[in-house]
Amino acid sequence: MDKIFIKYVLFSITVLTFFDKQVNISAISVQQFLSLSFQEKTALDQFRAKVEPILENNCMRHDTYLIRWLRARNFDINAADRMLRENLRWRKENKIDNIKYEDFKDMESDYPYTIDTYDKIGQPIGALDISEWDLRRAVLEGKSSRYNRYTVALVENITGQVCERQRKGMNVTQVVVLLYADGLNVVQQVCPICIPLWIQFVTVMENYYAEWIDEFIVIDASPTVEILLNVLRPLFSRNTRNAVKVFGHDRKKWMAHLDNKISRSERGKEYGGIKP
Repeated sequence: MDKIFIKYVLFSITVLTFFDKQVNISAISVQQFLSLSFQEKTALDQFRAKVEPILENNCMRHDTYLIRWLRARNFDINAADRMLRENLRWRKENKIDNIKYEDFKDMESDYPYTIDTYDKIGQPIGALDISEWDLRRAVLEGKSSRYNRYTVALVENITGQVCERQRKGMNVTQVVVLLYADGLNVVQQVCPICIPLWIQFVTVMENYYAEWIDEFIVIDASPTVEILLNVLRPLFSRNTRNAVKVFGHDRKKWMAHLDNKISRSERGKEYGGIKP
């Protein structure tokens, strides 16, 4: 905890100058995600032959699933193989396949989110108002482990929608995260005892859900968001860094971006939409 706190303080001192501006880098589009060079297609075929005996369901046998591990390891087949096998071990050890059946009613009222909307190309959207998530309270009440499992269940549920949509023939490969950050503050969400929860979440995402995020869009962000991102950026993969889009309180900027990506009928009021 001491090392984490020192890191937190050091990063907190440095607030990057790009705050209140969009990070002007595009994430991997659906077309790019599915488009492979001859060498990459060859690597995919070799990777499939190597790991197919251990794949547990049809979703895992889909090209887009296998491509994730190759992209996460720059198409190094052996490195991707190790990453995938570690993922399967982690899933079995932590009973991830059954997590969607677990009862999290004790967490849902304190840490609400929605995963019932979609962007213009059909990608599932996970949306939440971070001001409603009191991470400090979770730690003080001894619920850190419960909180961590709850966030994994959230990720599992939204990524599971991609598999469901692929089974229906939809050309969907990734998900979108939409974060309303106006109320994010150091006391409840970015305190020293809160940081390990963020680090744990990012670590899980990078190790076990690599290449799932199309865009991670933060709107109405205060300087506290940059404090948090400064702590987490070293843990991000290149594609995750590219996927993060941060907007401050300039409504015109984030509205333009959201209108281009997500219909207003699929967005709640706080996101400039009309969905109840």
